Amino acid sequence: MREFLTRKKDIFRLIPIALLAACMAGFPLLLAGAGPAGAEEAAPVKRFHLYATDGYLTLPDGKQVYIWGFSLQNAQGTAVYPAPKLEVTEGDTVEVVLTNIGPKKEGIRRLAHTIHFHGLDTDQANDGVPHTSVPIQVGESFTYRFTATHAGTYFYHCHVDTVEHLQMGMFGAFIVKAKDGAKAWTGGPAYDKEYTFVLNEIDPVWHEAVEAGESYDRTDFHPRYWTINGKAYPDTEKNPDSMIEGKVGETVLIRLINAGYEPHSFHMHGHHFQVAASDGRPLPEPVEKDTVLLGPGERYDLLVTFTQSGMYPFHSHNIVDNTNDGVYPGGLHTMIDIAPAGGSAAGGTHHHAAGGASAPGPAAASAAASAPAAAAAKTITLKAGEPAAVVNGEQVPLNPPPAAVSGTTFVPLRFIGEQMSAGVEWMAEERSVVYTTRNARIQLWVDRAEVLVNGKEARLNQPPRIIGGATMVPLRFVSENLGASVDYDAATGEITIRYGGGENVSGGNAEPAGASPVDANEVTVLIQNSAYSAKELRIRKGTTVTWINKDGMIHTVTDLGNRFDSGSMPAGGTWSYTFGETGTFTYYCTTHPGMIAKVIVVENE
Repeated sequence: MREFLTRKKDIFRLIPIALLAACMAGFPLLLAGAGPAGAEEAAPVKRFHLYATDGYLTLPDGKQVYIWGFSLQNAQGTAVYPAPKLEVTEGDTVEVVLTNIGPKKEGIRRLAHTIHFHGLDTDQANDGVPHTSVPIQVGESFTYRFTATHAGTYFYHCHVDTVEHLQMGMFGAFIVKAKDGAKAWTGGPAYDKEYTFVLNEIDPVWHEAVEAGESYDRTDFHPRYWTINGKAYPDTEKNPDSMIEGKVGETVLIRLINAGYEPHSFHMHGHHFQVAASDGRPLPEPVEKDTVLLGPGERYDLLVTFTQSGMYPFHSHNIVDNTNDGVYPGGLHTMIDIAPAGGSAAGGTHHHAAGGASAPGPAAASAAASAPAAAAAKTITLKAGEPAAVVNGEQVPLNPPPAAVSGTTFVPLRFIGEQMSAGVEWMAEERSVVYTTRNARIQLWVDRAEVLVNGKEARLNQPPRIIGGATMVPLRFVSENLGASVDYDAATGEITIRYGGGENVSGGNAEPAGASPVDANEVTVLIQNSAYSAKELRIRKGTTVTWINKDGMIHTVTDLGNRFDSGSMPAGGTWSYTFGETGTFTYYCTTHPGMIAKVIVVENE
């Protein structure tokens, strides 16, 4: 065994020498073909540089899990889940450099990593299996080289201790496009749009054990979250990469990749689709289905031509796949929003953008417009990447400009607070910002998911972060908790914030338990992400509470004691109730019983 290991080390030591010799042998030929004609005949080369490191993933309920993964940034702690999608064209020569920069978190094992290109027929040296090719240690780099010979759907992942590294997040889509444009494969059927869905499941126990450096039983695998492109419902509807949109008459290619350990049965409502290709190869004849079962590691290419408009689910039919830590709905569920031919989006308010802002509908806009006017009302429009905002028709510079990151739009911390007449205090020592108005106090910390709203702790999906050397805060969270409404225009990418000028009390994203009664005659509670924004709302007798449905589905506000019931509230709908008696009122949604909240009514003092 020792002799074998010694020979193996010698083999790896000789690999760079062999490569150098091969390069030198071809050097005269390279010189001979270095003229313009040789350059024209050279095959295209697609180059990528990936960095192996760690990071964190935030799930829809605010839980963060520690991950390992790949990043396009040479910075520890920047791993993304899943890894960046790599796209090439059939016939391309591909070079992928992997540099192992190690984890940012202290006390974590500094392990070797590789890349295996799953489904691509590479040679042994580029196969990424550590006992037959080179394992890349921390501080080392390796360049994988191969030719993309077949258009199709593939993925890549680390093959060091695959059971753990794949679960930790070291996987991503690898797409080989057809040479002749938007075709399912070279010479195959055409399509108008395409989507790539990378499926996986997460067992937080494994991730917590790895983060803590503790052992765990790998035969005891119990996922609690299921994701599409790293998003679980309802976050899938907020990301254009995991929410399908189209028009009647369009044909869409959906690439399904099961990068996890469990089989998933995906079902489409409203349409049948053709299974056109499997595991990177076209089928001899397409198979028409409405449900397809993907085993671990399998890929299917689906072609669907939309024949009717509307909103239709596209989700796993394994029931537990549709939960987030046991709460339904969640997990492997998204929607298909189909507009009439030549029309606008079928769902209207269902449109979500990379900026994380969704249109609240006319009712929400009306509610914002009728807010008390203690200060001048403002309408603010801005756009990710644009260096100026427009405030009541006048341009206001933004440095740095708004940035869209992982489905959330971030803005400079002082801009959004000062525009809404809030006091803005920067706490340098703890890297936190405090916004204060007559009715609200919000405190957020850089790179921390926890926030304080009126003294009660809540969690953010995307915490404040440093971008372009400046501290940036999530636009939607801060704006809505300061009493504004946020509207997104899918056609232009423009975000509009409407602030009534008063110290609005909207219920907030985290109404504090046991807080002083709200000093207002009208209070607004938002329904979004399958939750009521105020889990426990404390008001005075005689207060009117208005619920605004900003979700893309029907909800209700139904009292457990049968004292009030909104009936079905469509997207953008509102419903109000005046509480004339004291007591505790527990209410829920009849179509999503996991949604529960309370209103505590006290006497006027």
